[in-house]
Amino acid sequence: MNNNKLLIINGPGLSDLSNFNDYGYEHLTLEKLQNKCLETCKSLGMELDFFQTDDQASLTKKIVEGITECDALIINPVGYSHESTFDLDAYASNIKSDILKNKPVIEVHITNIFHDNEGISEPVIVSKSGVGFICGLGVHSYELAIRSIHEKLNHN
Repeated sequence: MNNNKLLIINGPGLSDLSNFNDYGYEHLTLEKLQNKCLETCKSLGMELDFFQTDDQASLTKKIVEGITECDALIINPVGYSHESTFDLDAYASNIKSDILKNKPVIEVHITNIFHDNEGISEPVIVSKSGVGFICGLGVHSYELAIRSIHEKLNHN
């Protein structure tokens, strides 16, 4: 497939971005984030499927089914990146399957998840799935990921 269609999946908590105000991202909303991603994709001639869920089963289902219609995946698993109740092995297996289909995958986070206040000591999902990783740049994490995906799809 290579029609430059991108799937962006956002996990739990991103429906309400007010909790990011303490990190300097005041007035950030999911709608503003989606519009910025859409604007970036349009400027690069890419289509966008933007999805957010607070449900683990829906997130996993979208990874498996949504990627069949798309050329690449950007995912922000939010709390699932270190959540002990989340099935990391199943997640990593699904992501590896996408990578084996030659579909680029990048994990993004709005904040720096390695900062001491975040309580995370290592990139749990990244290390299990072998994906690209961008964090700590706010909305620009998404923009950089989109531009990187575009470059990979069109110049490989």
